[in-house]
This record gives sequence, structure tokens and C-alpha cells, in this order.
Amino acid sequence: MDNSPRTSPLLAGLALVGAGLVLRQIQPSVLSLPEPDKADRNDHGVRRAARKSRDGLAGLLPKNLTGSIGRSLMIMGLGLVTIRALDAIVDDKDALY
Repeated sequence: MDNSPRTSPLLAGLALVGAGLVLRQIQPSVLSLPEPDKADRNDHGVRRAARKSRDGLAGLLPKNLTGSIGRSLMIMGLGLVTIRALDAIVDDKDALY
């Protein structure tokens, strides 16, 4: 017995899209990554490997992680809304949500 309204997935999807849009607009500085240090270092061994790995990974990540989080929330929300819209077209016995 399902007591949830049929619009719950639709509202949740719209809330996810809204949260993603807000995060992409605000982009708080807490999740900003520092710029990599371009100065040459005289480190060797494990420290050099750790620094090179850190700088390489920082080059792949966005400058502010909220952009990626916001994009992910928007994709999840749009997916949920799309599934709910398509689910409305399908017969009730085959509906997923």
C-alpha cells in the first residue's frame, strides 16, 4: 500500500534541479580549490611524487567543486522528472514510480 502522492518524484526532481541551480550560482568559497604552486621545488622521493600527484589531480578538478555538485544534482533531478513524465504515459501496472 503506497501512501505517497503521485507527484512526490516530480517535486523531488524539481527540488534537485533547483538546488543544483542555486549551488552553481552561489559557488561558496569553502569548496574552492587553491591554485597549484608553479614554483620549482627541490624535493625528492615520496614528497616529489605526492606533490606531482596533487598538482596533476588539481588540474583535472574544477576550480570550485560546487559546480560539479550542482551539475550532478541538476542531472539527477532532470532524470527523475523525465522518468516520472514517461511513467505517466505507461500503464499503471507497469509504472515504476
